Amino acid sequence: MTDRTASAVYPAEPADLFVLLYDDLPDELFRQWTATEWYADDEVRRRALELSEQVLEDGEPDTGTVRALIAEDGYRGQFTVLLALDQALAHVNPFGPYHNAPALVGTLTRYLTEGRFNTDGVPGALLPRCAFPGRPLGRRSKADFFGVQRVPAGRWDALDHRVLPAVNDPHFPREEPVAVGCAPMLETRDEVDFRIERHHRLDVYRLGPVEHAVSGGRIETVLRRLDEAGAQIAVMPEATLTDGIVERWKEAAFRTAGRDRSRHPLRLILLGSGPVGGGDPPANRAVLIDRWTGEELLTQDKLSGFTLDARQLRMWRLSDRPVAGAVDEYVAHGDRIGLLDCSLGRLAVLICEDLTRSTGWEPEFAACGVSHLLVPIFSKPILRFRWEQQAAERQVNVLGSWSVVANSLAVGNAIPAEELDEPRYTCLVVGPEDAGRDRHGASLQFGRAKSADEVAVTDEGELPRVLPGAAHEAWFPHWS
Repeated sequence: MTDRTASAVYPAEPADLFVLLYDDLPDELFRQWTATEWYADDEVRRRALELSEQVLEDGEPDTGTVRALIAEDGYRGQFTVLLALDQALAHVNPFGPYHNAPALVGTLTRYLTEGRFNTDGVPGALLPRCAFPGRPLGRRSKADFFGVQRVPAGRWDALDHRVLPAVNDPHFPREEPVAVGCAPMLETRDEVDFRIERHHRLDVYRLGPVEHAVSGGRIETVLRRLDEAGAQIAVMPEATLTDGIVERWKEAAFRTAGRDRSRHPLRLILLGSGPVGGGDPPANRAVLIDRWTGEELLTQDKLSGFTLDARQLRMWRLSDRPVAGAVDEYVAHGDRIGLLDCSLGRLAVLICEDLTRSTGWEPEFAACGVSHLLVPIFSKPILRFRWEQQAAERQVNVLGSWSVVANSLAVGNAIPAEELDEPRYTCLVVGPEDAGRDRHGASLQFGRAKSADEVAVTDEGELPRVLPGAAHEAWFPHWS
């Protein structure tokens, strides 16, 4: 360790130095109790505090001090430097409790303009944290010790990440719940364009809305009712979009927007998803817009198609003719993952089946610390304890994220009560129950709407709510 330290070149940029030391620190130290013991050591904390104060004063670490700590204490010294850098970078975390770090304004500006704290001098990204796994802390993993998120180059390269400019940000206060509006948009099977075709020697299906059913005044009614209900963000279901409907949403959203938040609180709208963007097969694409500008803030193509079996086709009344086997969704699978940072948190979109097939995205989301998952679905009614709840609760435990799942009425209204005799819902919001992470548990809010243009409310007659993404001092004792 000493020989290597003597020849090491340590960058002056705090974020770059963090990446270098973090990547070099062996994971095995965190699989055992070693790092946990270091973290509880008063001398480690004292030295980290001293170095962090110096970084906050000068804007960069004293490389002589860094070299001496690592030469004297090896990996323990390296861990100490990481705690110091993390403590300093907490002051430029826009989701955190601290402000006013003039010497680090360059690091903050880089995040706001380039989407990461680090420079091109190191691979991948270092992001501010705004989510934390929703379980008691116990023995922490390597990532859980720090208030920044290290995203390795391989994972970062698979992402399309952007930071919403402050001038366009909805400015949700971090401690205030945000009201969520979900409307079914589709009411009956007749409003669904469902076709079985033959392609590539396989039976496949196309899924989308009957355009006039959604766009014929329904969008304007939903926007009005979302405002009247006090919704600040909205999520519409899967199979409700076409290119024409996207444009109708944008025009209506912009035309009905108002700067008076008491009368027009709705700001961010996930328009749902559907065959958008052309192509054969088309993408099943979700679109998130800014209500004030009509700008597309985030688009996401469905990553995994859903295969309908014969039983589902019968129960959901999707096909008028018998189908012996399963039919695959005729879509082009997405190969990129979009993330948006704003005052609500770090947002991502998953479309129906994607929520359950977590192997395709969970490592990236864990590395980035995604705080909110917006999930349009096309399925039978949302029921308690079923796949939507199970998958969302998993992400509370793994990511600490909030999930908003929105469904239509089209399938549910086709299924007689005797075939599905349980309370039916059209939306579900799941998130961490305890901000301090002192116990296991998830907050569950089920909502229902009875018509396509009605806004779903809970059994208490209220809109479900999410909390904005935040980084809390309780997660990181070394911050205080």
